[in-house]
Amino acid sequence: MPLVYRTLVAVPEHDGDLVAVTSTVLSRWLSKRGSSGARVDFSASGRHELSNRSRALVVRHDNPDEGLSFLRLTTESDKTDGVWRTVATAVVDPALSPWRYVWIDMTVTPSSPAGGGPEQPRLDVMPPEAARMLLEAVHGHDGGHPLPPAPRIVRGRDDSLVDTLVATIRDPLRRLAVVATGAPRDVTVADWRGAMAGALSRCTGMCAGYVLDSAALERVGALLPPGLDVPPGGVRTFLPGVDPFDEADAARHPRMSPATLDTARDGERIRNWVGAALSRRVRDNALEVGLPEPLQAVDALLDEETDDLRRVAPGTAAGSRVSVPAARGAAIVHQAVQGGSGPPGAASALEREALEQQAQRLREEVTRLGARVSELSEERHALLAETADLGEELDTAREQLRAARYEARWLREQAREAGLFRLAAAPAPSDPQRRPPTSVREFLERITDDSVLPHLYFTIEDATVYELSDSRKEPLWVTRAWEALLALNDYARYQFDNPGTGLGFHSYLRETPDGYQVIPVKRLASQESDHVRNRGKLNDKRLFRVPEEVEPGGRVPMYAHIKLDIEYGICPRLYFYPHLGPGTTNRVYIGYLGRHLPVQQSN
Repeated sequence: MPLVYRTLVAVPEHDGDLVAVTSTVLSRWLSKRGSSGARVDFSASGRHELSNRSRALVVRHDNPDEGLSFLRLTTESDKTDGVWRTVATAVVDPALSPWRYVWIDMTVTPSSPAGGGPEQPRLDVMPPEAARMLLEAVHGHDGGHPLPPAPRIVRGRDDSLVDTLVATIRDPLRRLAVVATGAPRDVTVADWRGAMAGALSRCTGMCAGYVLDSAALERVGALLPPGLDVPPGGVRTFLPGVDPFDEADAARHPRMSPATLDTARDGERIRNWVGAALSRRVRDNALEVGLPEPLQAVDALLDEETDDLRRVAPGTAAGSRVSVPAARGAAIVHQAVQGGSGPPGAASALEREALEQQAQRLREEVTRLGARVSELSEERHALLAETADLGEELDTAREQLRAARYEARWLREQAREAGLFRLAAAPAPSDPQRRPPTSVREFLERITDDSVLPHLYFTIEDATVYELSDSRKEPLWVTRAWEALLALNDYARYQFDNPGTGLGFHSYLRETPDGYQVIPVKRLASQESDHVRNRGKLNDKRLFRVPEEVEPGGRVPMYAHIKLDIEYGICPRLYFYPHLGPGTTNRVYIGYLGRHLPVQQSN
């Protein structure tokens, strides 16, 4: 069970009730994963099923007489690439004064690769969002210095921030990395901080990030050993244990030069590979650092109790450490091995009963594994279909790119033949369209800008959208949702520019009018099935809010939707209602964005 993520922060005693704050944060985090997460009780030990493929295990210890309080949440998710476990622990113990501790570990037990070969698939590891939420809720420290949840700006005119950064770098108790960067000359410090926040999102909780202005670069450089510079437009990663008296120690602390970083940025925008490159050494350092010795004993105790809960059926009382069948089976085997106790022949009967119980457990395990194989087979078929669709989209995009490049060359040649040599040689202006958002938070912020999507009206609920966060597919889903909104906005604009055409959205996507945004027509479902529309409970799920000027009752059925994914599981959908043409509001109403709504199979 390899460890793939770890953060450990110390919290001062005066910073409120750590266990209560941690419980609140973890409850909010689980709520984002679905309604079942909101029902997890953190006041007592217990096991809770989040779905048929994920569960939450809570271990809680409170001893008011000694001032002890331990909390551990373990979430387990069965995914196609293995079993992912996220373990969040909060410890309050007077013996550790003046600090309390909270840490999060994430482990993965990979699935066996196809064919039984030794090579395992490469895992795409992102810090759990719970780590960022905890760092925002508590005053976390690494060693004796703060561990901020996002990069912090250091300006040379602020003596306290400069001194804090230098002291953090030199702190002998520091366990995690410090990543420091200087803003390039052509980018403001605030914009560079925003760019580095995105690049360091893979390192949340595993390092402290700092962005320096030119004055701070000069002052910090004078206070650090030779060779340990923070380059303007580059990045320096300070690992723990900086030796100020050893010049050769500088080679141990990775440096990304301004020239390297300059090839990966467009203004303040930074390409994704930068964050992946910076995270490697930061992650390796965090995983190499073990828990302090006093916390190791607590960790072992909580591990043992979590293992006991894993064997207990959901709904069992919190005080039950071992399930009744397992305890009875263990007692039977113990009696049989001891022998000489009980009437003659009792040992053989007990052995048979123990073996029958074991056989029953094995039969149940075979049934469970058979169901799991069926689920994985369905997922495989869905992934194969998705791969085929993506292949078609890629081929189409490549053909469009080839045609666009040819057209650009042809137009420049025509300009030269017409004697417009300056125009033919002039570079094209920058594309004014912003890149798609990559997170749910950014997506929700972007759609509030009325100037970007003026023909759309949103009545979606943030809670359903946030269910798409904290997933490895979040960037894909958000990008596809944004592309769908751009296409719907341009569809409304097309109808406004071409009144009386009566062109439906399906036909609009197939005709792909020049100068208007479209999406692959396969993503569109223009209608729901008769079963869904005629079944009261299912149809009610498709009733979404609109202004009263559209419908006096304030709700209309929305059956047209866009499929953002076809993989087994969440399968996000975006539902919309076009209200276009004479006597209408000439808007498209977006009523829902979230996980797949119930259909016949899931009702």
